[in-house]
Amino acid sequence: MQSAKKLVLVDELDREYKSLQRPVDVVAKAQRSLRLSDTLRDGNVADDRKVREYVSALHRYLNTRKELPEEPEVGVNPLSDLPTPRKKRKRGRQQLQWTQY
Repeated sequence: MQSAKKLVLVDELDREYKSLQRPVDVVAKAQRSLRLSDTLRDGNVADDRKVREYVSALHRYLNTRKELPEEPEVGVNPLSDLPTPRKKRKRGRQQLQWTQY
């Protein structure tokens, strides 16, 4: 049996569309994971600063959620004083009054 070579055409735009279709939380976790490893590999930073940066990046990585928390509905407090609307002053040119000699 002869071995056959296959030619596969790859559309570059298809790769871009696939990256856009990925869920946001997966992309965020991947970026934050890379940042964690970059923080550890960086040799130009002092160890104490590296630890602080690693811990803050780790907190961001662990707190990445799939769903946003729901915001509670807030109503108007009927006991509070509502601000009174200000009257709009008419701003125009001041008219000069002429006096006779």
